[in-house]
Amino acid sequence: MRYTCFILILFLLVGLARPAAALEVEVSVSSFRLDHALSYAPENLLDADPATAWVGGSASSGVGQWMNFAFPVPVRVARLGIFNGHQAEGRFKEFRRIRSGRIVYPDGSESPFWLRDEAGEQVIECQSKPVKSFRIVVDEVFPKGGLLGQQKLAVSEIKFYLTLMASPTQGDDETSVKNIPSLPPADLTNEVPEEIKDLLRSFYVMQTSLADAYHTLFAPHVRDQFDFQFEVFKQIQRQRGTYKILRTAEVDPSGLRFDLVYLHEDVAEVRVFGSYRVQVADLDQNLDDDSVFALMKGQDGWNILELDGQKQRF
Repeated sequence: MRYTCFILILFLLVGLARPAAALEVEVSVSSFRLDHALSYAPENLLDADPATAWVGGSASSGVGQWMNFAFPVPVRVARLGIFNGHQAEGRFKEFRRIRSGRIVYPDGSESPFWLRDEAGEQVIECQSKPVKSFRIVVDEVFPKGGLLGQQKLAVSEIKFYLTLMASPTQGDDETSVKNIPSLPPADLTNEVPEEIKDLLRSFYVMQTSLADAYHTLFAPHVRDQFDFQFEVFKQIQRQRGTYKILRTAEVDPSGLRFDLVYLHEDVAEVRVFGSYRVQVADLDQNLDDDSVFALMKGQDGWNILELDGQKQRF
């Protein structure tokens, strides 16, 4: 069911020394949680108060919920500020939060994005092209699992950063940009050690290109298990006739970001999210991922112990 309201908001002009101006925005949501005071209505998304929140109302974890924003004239939204979860004091863990989602534009193009499980504003990049509407669709949430009806999805605030300038990376054909990933926000407070980052970047490169040394990324006591799984995967590619092609793949992992979930002495847990670019044969594509790796440090440095959420791409 669709719920709609009209709101007059102030928007920020990016890159221009101009004061904020008023703009009418129509906000529609997939559902919202009903109570006598309408405490969780969609207008809370644009009331400039992070202590209020929109809360989804369907009996689900929040995956598939959406927020739609429509403007009376075309605008260029260069960036979005998202206040994830319910950010009133003491309520952040009471509701689910967005883990990843997509910005969907009227022409069918999409920009995936990823968020951290933390309070405050998180700013994501958008396709800076003139549109009269766009939709935010939720793909994954924090936390996973649990009873669906007991913990609803919440978003406290959405902030628009608009520009009146043409995007320097786009030509006259605005529809030529399809499915461009947004670089995830960097975490400057809990920095992942560079040795772990290098290891995990190598994981994506070596897995995609079917590298013979792939098994060396793993801890010795689990190495045989992952090596066996990888050999089975390579055999499948040989049967498909794609093995030699994949071995030539060029992989750019610079679009990945790293979030330190846990670190104590020689044990770590790291979330890797974002996209990595694969160029092989006629394919040139950004592949999205959002996985959690458990790692341990041995005599030869850090190794992967186990991983969760990794998807096969071929």
